[in-house]
Amino acid sequence: MNNISKKPIAFILGPTASGKTDLAIEICDSVPAEIISVDSVMVYEDCNIGSAKPSKDVLEKYPHHLVDCIKPSSIFSVSEFYYSSLELIDEIHSRDKLPVFVGGTMMYFRTLINGLDSLPPRNDDYRLELEEVKKQNGDEYLYEMLASIDSDYAATLNKSDDKRIIRALEVYKFTGKNMTSLLGQVDKNFLLEKYNLKQMGILDEDRSILHKRIEKRLEAIINDGLVEEAKNILNKYKIADSHPIRKSVNYKQAISFIKKEIDEDEFFNTALFATRQLAKRQITWMRSWNNLEIFENKSAYKIKENVKRLASSL
Repeated sequence: MNNISKKPIAFILGPTASGKTDLAIEICDSVPAEIISVDSVMVYEDCNIGSAKPSKDVLEKYPHHLVDCIKPSSIFSVSEFYYSSLELIDEIHSRDKLPVFVGGTMMYFRTLINGLDSLPPRNDDYRLELEEVKKQNGDEYLYEMLASIDSDYAATLNKSDDKRIIRALEVYKFTGKNMTSLLGQVDKNFLLEKYNLKQMGILDEDRSILHKRIEKRLEAIINDGLVEEAKNILNKYKIADSHPIRKSVNYKQAISFIKKEIDEDEFFNTALFATRQLAKRQITWMRSWNNLEIFENKSAYKIKENVKRLASSL
């Protein structure tokens, strides 16, 4: 099937604070489109300020799918994002509108393109067991466990990457197979085969421009009440120590400040550093991305032009 006869989809990727959301809203003013958020923190209710979630007024006027769709007491998985997105694509096309995926959670984007590996669901009891093993045996013990069963996969990880190490051990526990042997055995519903996918990114070559945007936004996030929001979330919900919210940029630093582990200056500086590191990782993903057309912020109008052409094929 050639691209002309395929239904269209648009991806708009970019590092944090690059202006993706504002651009998506402008696009919705000019073409029949619906926004699907690609953000692993905006999915949670009450995580508003720290995730730089659009305001309630904006969300009422320009609804974002996969925003506020789960309570922080639960965990939203990559597989939930994947299957929810596939359903949304069909629903939006049925309304003769263009699905526009917008965000910076690159793993979500990559999963949509490559398909989802056929892996078992998370098991919280086993994860707690592994956390206890780590406490008793030292920080690198889990990594050594993984290396003993899957040295190839372990070699691709940082020794402190508990999230992926624990996931790999969990997969081995419940399948008897290591990650190296399982990765790539994916569901065959690939986006590129079924749809006409246009992938675009916002990325300024001058890194200082992004750094200024990040610092300005962080100041606004803190002034808007990040710490109070984090306190309310902790009081309102039972959130496990391993929950992604506790490890996400802004909330991790705010929680450390609430616990008096860092002072006010450290709070700002560590959050700023973490956000810059996040942006650096996002940019690394984008640099290695196949079929991604990248535009500087000042040329973002070209993304709108591309989307208009794409929407004309609906």
